[in-house]
Amino acid sequence: MSAHTRYSVNGYDGCVQLHRSRKTGHLVGVYNNEQAGMDDNDGLEPWSTVCEEHNTICSHRTLALARDHAGDPMGWCEECAEAMPEERT
Repeated sequence: MSAHTRYSVNGYDGCVQLHRSRKTGHLVGVYNNEQAGMDDNDGLEPWSTVCEEHNTICSHRTLALARDHAGDPMGWCEECAEAMPEERT
């Protein structure tokens, strides 16, 4: 993908993808931090996975990592993990 690609899904600036987690039922977004106005750790972590329900952000160095984390918010969103402890592995 080009560095000049502008991302937006359902009006969320910087959003690359937005889906509902099968495990939690919550919306999870993958974002370009700069375009979404989020901290990118001085360019070291330009991508984030966000639990839209709990506003929990997990930053990543690559888009691939951000997408990989989107499938299981219980692994990085503390509130999701606490709500469904029997589902954790």
